[in-house]
Amino acid sequence: MSRILVAALLLLVPPARAAEPPADGGVIGREVSLSLSRAIELTLRNNLDLQVARTGPWVASEVVEQARGAFDPLAFGEYSFGHNETPIASIFQIQPTLDEDEWSYTAGLGGILPLGLSYSSTYQFTRLESNSTAISLDPQHRAFIGSEIRLPLLKDLIHNEANVNVKRSRIAKQISEEEFRQFLIDLTAGVEARYWELAASRARSRVADKSLKTAQDLLEQTRLRYEVGVVARVLVTQAEAGVAEREVTAITSHNLSELAHDQLLDTIAAPDPEGYATTRLVPEDPTYVEYAVEEEVSIARAMRHRPELAAARRNVEDAEIQLTFAQNQRLPRLDLIASYATNALSGKQKLPPGSENPFTGDPVPDLGIPPDSWDANRDLVHASGGNSWAVGGRFEIPIGNRVARHEVTKKEIELRRTRTRLKRVEQTVILDVRRAARNMRSATEALEAAERRRIAQEETLRAEEERLRLGDSTPFTVLEFEEDLAAAERQQIFALQLYRNAIAGLERAQGTLLETRGIILDDELTR
Repeated sequence: MSRILVAALLLLVPPARAAEPPADGGVIGREVSLSLSRAIELTLRNNLDLQVARTGPWVASEVVEQARGAFDPLAFGEYSFGHNETPIASIFQIQPTLDEDEWSYTAGLGGILPLGLSYSSTYQFTRLESNSTAISLDPQHRAFIGSEIRLPLLKDLIHNEANVNVKRSRIAKQISEEEFRQFLIDLTAGVEARYWELAASRARSRVADKSLKTAQDLLEQTRLRYEVGVVARVLVTQAEAGVAEREVTAITSHNLSELAHDQLLDTIAAPDPEGYATTRLVPEDPTYVEYAVEEEVSIARAMRHRPELAAARRNVEDAEIQLTFAQNQRLPRLDLIASYATNALSGKQKLPPGSENPFTGDPVPDLGIPPDSWDANRDLVHASGGNSWAVGGRFEIPIGNRVARHEVTKKEIELRRTRTRLKRVEQTVILDVRRAARNMRSATEALEAAERRRIAQEETLRAEEERLRLGDSTPFTVLEFEEDLAAAERQQIFALQLYRNAIAGLERAQGTLLETRGIILDDELTR
């Protein structure tokens, strides 16, 4: 029995939800080993500037929908009641005052289509109560429905303002997406630069600490040798100066490392004030990876993938649309107009059929008009009322047409200017790729030279330390060689940093950085 009770209680307890990962990726408040890919992932999730930039395409999408709203049908309705009293003197009007009460109900639908065709349809129902002897029905009901279409044959055919606004808003949205892609590329390249700056600054700090430790050990050895009378006091002083110099270098290196740490942390996590002090990011050391450089291939890739080029081409497309619209607006207006309407009438005869007409004395005929108010609407449905239609056209052109003619000229100039700007962007992209390719080759050669220098300096220092052990050298000379090795190690670290940044720089220049890093634009637009 107790097992059944426990099982029942377990069924009543809701299952525990899987803990959602924290927004900062779990890096705040602790020491975290951070890879470059992880740094980029956190940036895409948390970077505040990216969150702001992401709203640009969203707003542009709303503008497109706003422009498309020009084709939404417009429904309307209207109600009115009027009472009129008109003094009148007529042999056909018995009462001296004409009294009329009229109720009017109107509803309709209208709009335009991308082709430029405009349409409207109106329904109206009126009820009239009148003491006029000229009106045989009291109350009198009239129902009317009429439709009209207007099709432009020249001006505004397809190239009308509403349709052009939709096309231009779509292009603006595409430009906004390209601008976001450019921002994303720049941000990713910036994250990589900050990441390798932190990795390099940490490596330089380790070199500075190692150099300081070497100088301290050498100072201790020199003091011992001075105490036993092997060396002069001046050598101790030189060793102390070497330690002090390396302490300054170590302090400066640690400060630069903390600055690089704060900059990277701000980019990837946007922490609160406490987060900067309680978080420690541990990046990977910059390493060599094989990367081939083919300048012609890189330029071809850039021509296909650079966001600036895509945006510039969209601007040319937009200018072409504006020119086409201006040329259309220069045409005369020639509209085809067609309409169709149906009228229906119902009401109660004032004088019953067969009674005497007070004016003629003749019997009143049966007019055959249905009395009910809905009869008029029924006639509309069955098209048994009075039907009418019309087909026609309207032609108009401003004399001189200077506004439209000069607007075309202006748009032609603007299109030429936009095409020239596209050519300028293409030239800039080519130069950018060539510069990035040169930087890549230079970084590769510099890295190889820095490695050779480090190896040579290690051998030189090892030989000088052996000479010091044999008494053929001085601590000051050894410290100089040690400083040369530290400089070589710093140079190698800097060369590795430049090399990794050069890879990102060439990918950025080609416009392929997002693809290479596995970043999908559509995913970032909807994140």
